[in-house]
Amino acid sequence: MVIRRYLAIGAAALTVGLAVFLRAGGTALAVLLGLCLALGLIKALRPLWRSLLCGLLAAALMGGLYAWRYTAAEQLTGCELPFTGTVLEVSPYTAHRSTIYARVGGQHRVIDLTAYLPEEETPLAGERIAGTLTITGAESEGDTLLLSGGVALKARQLTAEPAEESFSPLGWLLRLRRQTIEQLNALGEGESAALVAAMLTADTADLPAGLRTALSRAGISHLLAVSGLHLALLCGLLGFGRKWKFYKPLILLRAAAALFYLLLTGMPVSVSRAGIVLLVALVGDFFLLPPDLLTSTSFAAILLGLQNAYAPCDLGFQLSFCAVLGVQAAAALARTEQRAAQDKPAAVKALCQVAEPVQTAVLASLATLPVLVAHGMAASLVGVLCNLLVVWMVQPALQLGILLLVCSAVPFLAAITNLTALVLSLWLKGLLWLVRCCAALPFASICLPQRYTLFALAVLGALAVCFWHARRLRLYLPAAALCTVLAVGLGVWMQRDVVQINLVGASNNPCVVCVQNGQAVVFFRGGESNRSAVQNYLAGRSRQEPALVVDLRARPTQMEFSAAEVVTVQELADFTTRPVLDGLTLDLYHNKSANLAVLGVGERHIAVGAGRLELAEPVRVDVLCAPGTLSDSVQPDTILYTAAAPRWLDDAAGCTLRYGEETPGLTLRPGRSMIWEEAQTIAVQ
Repeated sequence: MVIRRYLAIGAAALTVGLAVFLRAGGTALAVLLGLCLALGLIKALRPLWRSLLCGLLAAALMGGLYAWRYTAAEQLTGCELPFTGTVLEVSPYTAHRSTIYARVGGQHRVIDLTAYLPEEETPLAGERIAGTLTITGAESEGDTLLLSGGVALKARQLTAEPAEESFSPLGWLLRLRRQTIEQLNALGEGESAALVAAMLTADTADLPAGLRTALSRAGISHLLAVSGLHLALLCGLLGFGRKWKFYKPLILLRAAAALFYLLLTGMPVSVSRAGIVLLVALVGDFFLLPPDLLTSTSFAAILLGLQNAYAPCDLGFQLSFCAVLGVQAAAALARTEQRAAQDKPAAVKALCQVAEPVQTAVLASLATLPVLVAHGMAASLVGVLCNLLVVWMVQPALQLGILLLVCSAVPFLAAITNLTALVLSLWLKGLLWLVRCCAALPFASICLPQRYTLFALAVLGALAVCFWHARRLRLYLPAAALCTVLAVGLGVWMQRDVVQINLVGASNNPCVVCVQNGQAVVFFRGGESNRSAVQNYLAGRSRQEPALVVDLRARPTQMEFSAAEVVTVQELADFTTRPVLDGLTLDLYHNKSANLAVLGVGERHIAVGAGRLELAEPVRVDVLCAPGTLSDSVQPDTILYTAAAPRWLDDAAGCTLRYGEETPGLTLRPGRSMIWEEAQTIAVQ
């Protein structure tokens, strides 16, 4: 028990230390170490102090190693290097973008590559590709991104071409994964086939946007992230207990199956965490030791941090580990309730058994809530209900999916394959019906102000400490529930009619997203990376398809956006005006190949343009969002932008400049205030 506690505290300190180092620098980590050393002066805290100090020292060591890697990587700036590697993934939106694992500059690196090849010549996942690129540095512009050990470099691609095929275990696994996905899609069509492929292989490329939104609003998007549930199911098929004669060889078989499945899914963070936890548990089972989830999870956190210093900053890492901590707390609470109910009537024992899954869903959701809020994402108020209704249906669906794959590989089992496909399709349709019913409930998804929600969580934590100190924890649950209802109601009321505008996507040409009362308007400027960034942004905040997409491109092509309405400015008259959302106005201008959209929020006007517009009379606006060029026809008071060194900077005299690196924006209360978010004022030199 003591070793488990020390390891968990040390892993938490390591994670926090790495996050502080990467976000605030070495000075902040040194201050944290100083505070930890000061805790050592308090005698009662010395057992806790040792674990904290070891974790922070390990974070400092790994931070130094990361800084050394970064310096070594920067020395490659300006070098022209060849690369040869294996395609890990091809973008579902365009075959010209792919992610490869290649050897560059003496190291194996993951490369996000834009391969300008004919679509029929672009290699698929598992196939080989070669070419050359020029490293432009870490803080530079480039069409290619190189990743290694948490260090990211930008580069410009010079050449790319298919390479000669040669056998490699990685290529074989990737081809097997691709064939598995294709086989699952071939056995069915529509949402059911895409959903079972996502749950088995973590591939969500074919998942319809509407279904993705429904899962997000219902609070069960974790079903698409292959994790401990899926691995436990796979290894549980090979488990027969310790009483069976050959249980130790079966443990080795289960470990091999888990490792194979880990590689087959592409090893995302959730699968890596679950795989390490399961492998540690299997090692303990092999030596007849009891499994311990907290120890295994702490060990997984340390290993992932050693492999990549940036892992603790990843949203998937934080959500995955917080959910495990919530499940661990629920298990401890259930054990306490079972011990207390030993001498109670059978009805009390049955109530404890019924309460256990509810407690697990509630505590897992509460454990991940601070992470969602810290990242500015929406939370689902029906997540607990939907988890209780749906999660039990996942295991039969996965079992039927595995059976379907096995039967489809044997030609003379075609009848069983068809029957299994039919049963699986009907089962998943029932699951999706429940999901959509939950997603359609009022207030299924809410997105409260970040600082307000963190303050409310801090108040709930302070209340818990007060009730614990007064030995009145039984009264805490109703008090916390009442405070939560009041906080949510007050937050929803305060957010009514508030307009939030953010720049999302590429720094040199981002899209603009406007959200009001859960409805969104997207001003689209083109680019596959912009499209993906906007979808990710909306998935975390409004959790529904945009009410309107305004296409500002000079040469509009077919868009893959799922929206209630799409407006192409090039197809309209020179000037058009219309109402949007709740009480807002939208003015649309276009002249030749230039387009401009002006959003009216009360007395304030926010402009988004594409190209150099020429009008007879200039348009006066309060804010101009990320212009590619400045035009005399648009006269802004303030310019909001994300590019580090825009070309128009010398022409912006007389304008207030607001700069932000990641999704800067502003919040407007119609007729009241305008608050800037993540945007600092820049002085014009």
